[in-house]
Amino acid sequence: MRRIDVIVVGAGPTGLFVASELALRGVRVCVLERLEEPDPTIKSGSINVASAEILDRRGLLPAAEEVQRRRMAATGSFTAGRSNRLVRELEGAAMRTSRRFPVIGHFAGIMFRHDLVDQDDPVLAAHTAVANGIVVPQHELELLLGEHCARLGVEIRRGVEVRGLRSTGASLDDDADVVVETGAGDFSAGWVVAADGGRSVIRRRLGVDFAGTDPEMVGYQAIADFDDPSELRRGWTWTPRGIYTYGPVPGRVLVARFAPQPEDKDAPVTVEELQDAVRDVTGVPVTITGLHGRATRWSDNARQARNYRRGRVFLAGDAAHVHSPFSAQGLNLGLGDAVNLGWKLAATVNGRAPAGLLDTYEAERHPIGAWVLDWTRAQVALLRGDERTAQLRKVIGGELFAVPGATDRMLALSSGILQRYDVAEDADGPVGSIAGDVELTSGTRLADHAHDGRFVLVDRSPDGRYAEAIRGAEDRVASVADPAPLPSLFVRPDGVIAWACDDDADDARKLLDAAIQRWVG
Repeated sequence: MRRIDVIVVGAGPTGLFVASELALRGVRVCVLERLEEPDPTIKSGSINVASAEILDRRGLLPAAEEVQRRRMAATGSFTAGRSNRLVRELEGAAMRTSRRFPVIGHFAGIMFRHDLVDQDDPVLAAHTAVANGIVVPQHELELLLGEHCARLGVEIRRGVEVRGLRSTGASLDDDADVVVETGAGDFSAGWVVAADGGRSVIRRRLGVDFAGTDPEMVGYQAIADFDDPSELRRGWTWTPRGIYTYGPVPGRVLVARFAPQPEDKDAPVTVEELQDAVRDVTGVPVTITGLHGRATRWSDNARQARNYRRGRVFLAGDAAHVHSPFSAQGLNLGLGDAVNLGWKLAATVNGRAPAGLLDTYEAERHPIGAWVLDWTRAQVALLRGDERTAQLRKVIGGELFAVPGATDRMLALSSGILQRYDVAEDADGPVGSIAGDVELTSGTRLADHAHDGRFVLVDRSPDGRYAEAIRGAEDRVASVADPAPLPSLFVRPDGVIAWACDDDADDARKLLDAAIQRWVG
């Protein structure tokens, strides 16, 4: 039985990205995946700004931008001659040269309107560089991350079904190796990351409580052929039975209705089941003549693991939290887990982690997961088909969103750029927030110096005084001299600002030393 540093269970976006983060820092990692090939089933159609910035920091933004170009070309051919606000917003969203924040997405089907967004809002203006890498569907993202893993030498073993795990010690709580049991034999590892989905075998084997709220709706998503789709409205449409959207990708339909859950949630979605749901919610007697790939069924089941870690096993992505897929929050939440855990686990495997570093994974990510669950629950509540809820949507969409700054705030929240962590005592200003776009006097950006997964120190002092603080840790921290009348920054591998200080601050070096000690060791 071969021993591996880390086994990642699940080759979805979360599993692939955490594996790449580990490999980037020289950790031997193996990904075990049940499916023989990447799943082409239609799922989320885009990523948010925070996720695109994760890709940017690892040099993957050009690949994401190429995906968006292809998607927009396909969307344009589908909507030629038709009015479609989403397409117009995508086409006019931010080109990098125009420095505009991408205004796409919605809250409970209420689209974020471009004309209600203040592009001069300092929060939004700090996150514009990735605007052309947002429209990346989950399947395309998995292919992109799979190629990234291959370049890094990550071993991905497909067609391997994980059945359980055990510790080489007395229990899984012991500080001992973990054996992952599969149909292809046993695999031994120092650590395990479970990214095996909402019905995680690993989470169940650990016995971690998965508390939350039961579902109220059943949703479907597919790319289908219709006999006559002319009466299906494009964009989000509310009805007394639920909500649906048709397009902008040719044949794409998403429909959600308030109804009991099917008896067999694992049964494949048939054409008849999908057609019944579409007819029921839309009120249009369409006939579905065929499907492209498989249709997916989902619900607003909202649950979160009580703990993200047990011994040497971690939960990430849907294994740690599930909820309705509105706004693709699950995909983005999982990528956030991966980029937060990856560098911390790598430092631990390499014997370079400061005390307590791994404990910060759950401490930082669990509150974010809880917030996202509430964000999606609020949207489901606003989707109900009764007349009072319809009036509430009119007030929120027509009145509250029109208040100056309101759409800016909702867009920023949906985009993930307002997430903050408690990274230092008495932290204020940008400390604890995501760095976003940081342009340097050299013509490069902070993200350009983060491709290898190291911390980045942007030293803006006139005499380069802060570089001395990282002497001996250059293998883990990249120092960039950038003399400019702006605060110097110390940024973690996940893009979170751990220290920021003006040069005239008396305790600047002391605070920087404390940040380095806490996060680098």
